[in-house]
Amino acid sequence: MVRACGSYPQSRGFESLHRHQSYLRVSKKPSKKSYLARKIFRRFQQEIFSRKLIEPGDHVLLAYSGGQDSSGLLSLLLALKSKLNFNLSLAHLNHGLRASAREDEEFVRKMAEEHNLPLVIKRVNVRDYARRHSLNLEEAGRHLRYEFLEETSRHLLANKIATGHTMDDQAETFLLRLIRGSGPRGLRGILPEIKGKIIRPLIFFRRREIEAYLREINFPFRIDESNLDRRFLRNRIRLELIPLLEKRFSPEIVANLARTADILREEEDFFNQIEEEKAASVIKEEAGTCWLEAEALARLHPALARRLVRCFLIRLRGDLREINFQEIEAIRRLESGQRLHLKRQLRLIRLGSRIMEEKRLKQGQSYEILWDGSSPLEIPWAGLKFSAKKVNREDLPPYDDWRRALLSLSQLNLPLLVRPRRPGDRYQPVGSERPRKLKDIMSSRHIPLHLRPFWPVFLSGDEIVWVPGCPVNEAFKIRENEPEIMVLEIL
Repeated sequence: MVRACGSYPQSRGFESLHRHQSYLRVSKKPSKKSYLARKIFRRFQQEIFSRKLIEPGDHVLLAYSGGQDSSGLLSLLLALKSKLNFNLSLAHLNHGLRASAREDEEFVRKMAEEHNLPLVIKRVNVRDYARRHSLNLEEAGRHLRYEFLEETSRHLLANKIATGHTMDDQAETFLLRLIRGSGPRGLRGILPEIKGKIIRPLIFFRRREIEAYLREINFPFRIDESNLDRRFLRNRIRLELIPLLEKRFSPEIVANLARTADILREEEDFFNQIEEEKAASVIKEEAGTCWLEAEALARLHPALARRLVRCFLIRLRGDLREINFQEIEAIRRLESGQRLHLKRQLRLIRLGSRIMEEKRLKQGQSYEILWDGSSPLEIPWAGLKFSAKKVNREDLPPYDDWRRALLSLSQLNLPLLVRPRRPGDRYQPVGSERPRKLKDIMSSRHIPLHLRPFWPVFLSGDEIVWVPGCPVNEAFKIRENEPEIMVLEIL
């Protein structure tokens, strides 16, 4: 009998397997293992032990489709259980894509019952999910599969999830990502282990080795006819490209590509350490706003800068799906005031030295800050930082409306109030005969329209003193024989 769903608590969306059904036997009893089968098991056992993929007391949840690779892994895990004390459960996701999906499901039930293993089955509509989330079928299936496996592992209290990926899957993934233009991180391929939970013990074996092993011991498996569908790029790589490379270029191409992925994975681990060390100086976060320091980014080697841009995007949206090399480069080269629209409604803008998500600017439309000038004033959503200092007339810096204001200290009432523009704001710019609307002044000074709603306005009492990029107020200009002058400046 299948124990899982009878002995473990039920959860919504999972189907109980405590059904009374009879099955015809699928295969003969396994024969005495041949030299080939013993050799493969010894290698499998060595990989498990040396890499500590499974340890005594673990509960392993096997992603079991009934196909060749997952059946090979099932057989090897069953053999390993006699030498290593661990628990084994099965999980099967019916994608509902193939006519034979129900037959696969029944086969999985039979195998779980025959080997007295806990089993959880779930049925999903991959096509509907892909349509609703704008994904292709492969992406949708992968997302639903790992979501199901994670949910099931929690349900069964399993601390390991095992999948049947082989060295051939590694080579196919490498070529698939190379064709699509992936960088080193993508070319790492399929990781043998993820965070100590997801394990792929067959990643060191060729698919043909697993098939030979299964046939040698008469262990049954299902054939997935969708693997022959050449409409899918991965299948064309498996059925056309790799055989061509093996025949015309190198019979060891699969092993060579897998080794390259291994090398890139180790190098990626090394560069991740460097990335973590540099991230703090380039990726900043304050008051719920995350931004890139563009000037610090520009000082880095392009390879490291690209990695940090990718890290920044992951913080903003959680993944890098639909982000390509050209967009990474566009972000890295963004000029002050420029905007960049990416897919999935992500809009970036560079303000001064800061590259941030444009929607974060909305919070800048309502703020009030009292500032006495004793310490720098930072406005994260505007990408601006200001200093204030008192100087003598002979030490005055150059006049520059955009970067600094030179003000009569005697006319100022500290602290200053800093806030965004409000409807009806008016003041008399220095040299002007009458007050003007701030809206018109900002327009005449070509302050970008998308910056104006949150652009800082400095006030003394109720009067506007200065707006970066605009002239100071006539009432606060430097008087003759002014002993001390206040300089507000963008850092």
